Amino acid sequence: MDYKVGLFRRLAVKAAVRRGDDRKYTWFGHRMVKFPSDCMAMATLLARCRPQVLVELGTQYGGSALFFSNFAEQVVSVDIQDIAGRPQSPKIAYITGDSGAQEVYEKVKAMVGGRACSVAIDANHHAPYVDRELELYAPLVSPGQALIMDDTLVDVLNFRKFRESGGPLRSIRKYMPKHPEFELAADIEPYLTTNFFGYWVKKR
Repeated sequence: MDYKVGLFRRLAVKAAVRRGDDRKYTWFGHRMVKFPSDCMAMATLLARCRPQVLVELGTQYGGSALFFSNFAEQVVSVDIQDIAGRPQSPKIAYITGDSGAQEVYEKVKAMVGGRACSVAIDANHHAPYVDRELELYAPLVSPGQALIMDDTLVDVLNFRKFRESGGPLRSIRKYMPKHPEFELAADIEPYLTTNFFGYWVKKR
């Protein structure tokens, strides 16, 4: 697969990041660190997949968990920090811990049970960490369900912080050739995105 992104698109996304387009929006009063265009892409994909449970790695302020709760019967959201003021809902279960830790994964797996599951990965973006999350959580994705990889822009835009270790796109490029059960979701990725090549579906 060709993971190249055109110059003008990269420049447009870079300008949007500089404007802070991913940091000035809320969902029902709770902060979301996402591009509005990515939210629309996720909404389209999840409405298509209709998961029973969605696993979110990387809760932050909880706005995205509340957003995801519109598309799944339950959201299981994991973060290493417990930030006060997150939205409370019977549809959202928060787990505090390292999403790469085996014991945290076991908790998540038990909560998923045998339900149709989608996964959104948005925690520590360094490639070695994302590699671990993919190995643990990608198998939880059910046939016909989504695997969303956030913030691959750190590779595409060559963020200095990630030049040595690589970021989520490096992990995707490593993982996906070995897992042909996943395919890029058709007609989902928006022009302005932080998630280049980040929208996948497990084949039925």
